[in-house]
Amino acid sequence: MTRQHIRQGGLTLIELMVALAIFAVLGVLSYRGLAEVSHSQARLEEGFERWRAIGRCVQRIDTDLLQAVAPGAGQVPGSVVRSAALVLGRSADGGGPELQFLRLDETRGLRRVAYRLRDGRLEWLRWNGRDAIGEPIVEPLLDKVRNVTWSFLYNNGRLAAWPPADGRVALPDGLVLELELPDQGVITRVISLR
Repeated sequence: MTRQHIRQGGLTLIELMVALAIFAVLGVLSYRGLAEVSHSQARLEEGFERWRAIGRCVQRIDTDLLQAVAPGAGQVPGSVVRSAALVLGRSADGGGPELQFLRLDETRGLRRVAYRLRDGRLEWLRWNGRDAIGEPIVEPLLDKVRNVTWSFLYNNGRLAAWPPADGRVALPDGLVLELELPDQGVITRVISLR
């Protein structure tokens, strides 16, 4: 046999370099794809956790408001009513809106609770008795809150303040809570009290 007809089995150097280049490109693409999947999973998990926090916050507010009572409830006959059942005002430190109301607690009886916006955080306040005397227990409910708006459904209308001017009604028919969140927009919740 002549030398021209003998061919050795295997790859030439050029074929080997092309194969290595293809594997390198596939490796980079696979790494980028995997990194993107991991990043997307982290963003989704953050989003789910944010919505869980929003859900827990709204559920806490619902639970308290469904237990709201008029100031005469549980009152000893002949005693004086010292504070309103539900009041919307500004927090004592001049911060955001604060909604205070009486709530029936199974173990402690009537108890004053409040929700206030302070430094971008919605907080839950609880006092030991029916009046807002002394320092409350403060628990953060939701971070990254731009604004909280409370409005009151009463007599087929919507009021921006409570108690109404006539002061004869202790509790409204319902409340409308609007949470303005920079990452989720405005979330509106309507809570019936009757």
